[in-house]
Amino acid sequence: MMRNTGTMNRRDFLGACSLGFALGVLSRGGAAAPKTKERPNIILFLVDDMGWQDTSVAFWTEETLFNRHYRTPNMERLAHMGVRFTHAYAHAVCSPTRTSIMTGWNPARHRVTNWTLNPDQDTSRGWGPRNWKKEGLQADEVTLAQLLQVAGYFTIHCGKAHWGARGTGGEDPCRLGFDVNIAGHAAGAPGSYQGLDNFGNAEGDEHTLPWGVPGLDHYHGEDIDLSDALTQEAIAALDKAAASGKPFYLYMSHYAVHTPIQPHNRFIENYRGQQYPDTEIEIPPVEAQYASMVEGMDASLGAVLAKVEALGEAESTLVIFTSDNGGLSAHARGTTPYGTGLNTHNRPLRAGKGSAYEGGTRVPFIAAWAQPARDNRLQAELPVEAGSVSVQPFISEDLFPTVLGIGGALDSVPATHPLDGQDMRRCLIGVEADLERPLYFHYPHTWGPPGPGYEPHSAMRVGDWKIIYFYIPQRWELYNIAEDIGETHDLAEEETQRLARMASKLRDDLVEMGAQWPVDNETGEESPMRLPELES
Repeated sequence: MMRNTGTMNRRDFLGACSLGFALGVLSRGGAAAPKTKERPNIILFLVDDMGWQDTSVAFWTEETLFNRHYRTPNMERLAHMGVRFTHAYAHAVCSPTRTSIMTGWNPARHRVTNWTLNPDQDTSRGWGPRNWKKEGLQADEVTLAQLLQVAGYFTIHCGKAHWGARGTGGEDPCRLGFDVNIAGHAAGAPGSYQGLDNFGNAEGDEHTLPWGVPGLDHYHGEDIDLSDALTQEAIAALDKAAASGKPFYLYMSHYAVHTPIQPHNRFIENYRGQQYPDTEIEIPPVEAQYASMVEGMDASLGAVLAKVEALGEAESTLVIFTSDNGGLSAHARGTTPYGTGLNTHNRPLRAGKGSAYEGGTRVPFIAAWAQPARDNRLQAELPVEAGSVSVQPFISEDLFPTVLGIGGALDSVPATHPLDGQDMRRCLIGVEADLERPLYFHYPHTWGPPGPGYEPHSAMRVGDWKIIYFYIPQRWELYNIAEDIGETHDLAEEETQRLARMASKLRDDLVEMGAQWPVDNETGEESPMRLPELES
């Protein structure tokens, strides 16, 4: 197997690079792995910066104005075929989430707690830990793709990688367990979505650092959107997978809908000069462009599903769809269907990407067979109920054991690699494992623009309750998410005993995971979490 050696042209990029369980053995250390050809294909379709409501599929108890604005018919189809998780979460920004998916670890443990670019660059805009893992995920670590590859999967990476920093082994997906790498490198955003702009590269075959998208030279100068180019390359890679005779793992990781917000020209006229549905509010140009990017991403999902069906693999392919953090709302956006501006693009959720609040971490999540068939043996062993909804809490690191379990490779996780994520296969078929399981969020950095919840923080959700600690200032907040999804009523002073219990658990569990504390810019000293002081 050839691998990339660091040059980022198309030739090197594309040239280099029975489930065995029933409910009784759905745990690590269960039955022996099944034969390769008896395993399902797996597609993890990950969208960048896609908010909880950036879709026509409702992930709440009711449809919202945002749901009526966006056009995502293929997401609708996927949800009709499978299960929607309405309480699914990622972490506040991209690299922490992506590393959690690849390792099964919470950011407090893997310490890639902020977005990465250069190995010596602290991307914190203010406070941050001294020695957080700026180099990102590296090639000598246990990864999801690596374990699937060893288990006999043909592994394909397509799109945004953003695992290892520039100049490190981790910037090359082929060194992290992928047989094929399409357009993935160290940067987390494209220089441009337009082929006419060479996707952010200068003229010629040179890869323009840091933002130029590599490996797609043959599209340079063409009137094609990056999402469409990636889709075409993913479809070609699926042909290679089919020819290999192996089951495939396709990590379809779109750069969309990350900034720069640019029009996807095939879909922009659906929004340009229009009003938001059921309102008299004109869609501003930037929001028309954003919606066209969302629709272009959805068209990619439809094309990938169509290819799998054309290959005769739809009944044997499980598709998981989600996002890497909440929707962007602190900058670069315009007026919403509610007539509001910044920090409201996830309403009723509060704030957006980078924030401790629900808008920063709550994400869409769907799992479905690409073509439901009750008589298919693989589907009989993992019977995802069509059109179902789950309120089971789910977080990014759960994907590591869940996908490995689906692929019959969970037993290959080394005993020295503890898991923070949980195997959630039961929940895919409607068995709610633990509605009170704690979910942990640890973002000890200053993210960017000022706004609600963007300070360094740690948080925990347990059942209906969510606790947040802000390191600047040293403040605790407590919310009942079931009754107050918008986090508008802080109950910290009313529920003091609950606050104390949850705060102690959050701190103790973060310490167990090896969490790093942010450094106070003024004193140069670490600012560890301080438990709330209760009145005697």
